[in-house]
Amino acid sequence: MIDPNYLGLIVGSLVSLAAYTTLIGDNPISKATENLYLGILAGYLFATNWDYINRNAVTKIQGGEAVYIISLILSLMLLSRLRSGWVWLSRYPIVLSIGVGMGLAMRTTVMADFVQQIQATLLRWNSLENIVMIVGTITSAAYFIFTTRPTGPYRYVNRVGRLFLLVAFGVAYGQTVSFRFELVIGRLVDMLRPDVIWYTTGFLIIIITILVIGYKTKRIEWYSEK
Repeated sequence: MIDPNYLGLIVGSLVSLAAYTTLIGDNPISKATENLYLGILAGYLFATNWDYINRNAVTKIQGGEAVYIISLILSLMLLSRLRSGWVWLSRYPIVLSIGVGMGLAMRTTVMADFVQQIQATLLRWNSLENIVMIVGTITSAAYFIFTTRPTGPYRYVNRVGRLFLLVAFGVAYGQTVSFRFELVIGRLVDMLRPDVIWYTTGFLIIIITILVIGYKTKRIEWYSEK
C-alpha cells in the first residue's frame, strides 16, 4: 500500500504544476485546479462548520440547554439569503454578530492598539534606535493631518513622515515577497525530491503536451485572449 504522505507529495506535485500554468495565461488546466481547490475548501468548511454546530448547539440542546435554541435559530436565519423574498431575515443575525464582535473588539482594541502603542512610543532619548522610533512615529502620524496645508515648519515634518512611511511600506512589501519565495522554494523542494522528481517530470511533460496539442488544434482557447 502506498504511504499516504508519499501519495500526498505526488498529488501535490501534479496540482502545483497545473496551478503554475496560470503564468502562461488562463487555460482549462489552471481553471480546473482553481475549481478543485474551491471545491475542496467549500467541502472542508461545510464539514467543519457542521461539526461545530453539532457540538456547540445540537448536542447541548439535546442535553437540556434550551438557550442554544436561539443561536441555532439565528444561524438558520442566515440561510434566508438563498431566497430573495426572505433576505431581510438574514439582517438580524448579521447585525447582532457585528455588534457583539465590535463590542468585544473595542474592549481590547483601545488598550492594545491605542494606549499600549502610545506607551511603547514614550521612550528615553538615550539611543539612536529610540530616537528614530519616536521621530518616525510622530512624523508619520503628522503626515495624515489633512485639515491644514503643509506649509512652514510642518512641511518638513510632513516630508520626513512620508519618508518613514515609504521605508515602512518597502520593508513590508519585501517581507511579503520573501515569504512568497519561501513558499515557492518549499514547494520546489517537495517536487524535486529524489523519490518524487520522476512523477514531477512526467506530469510536466504531460501538461505541456496537452497545452501544446490543444492550442495547435484550437481545442484549447486562452481565456486571456478573449
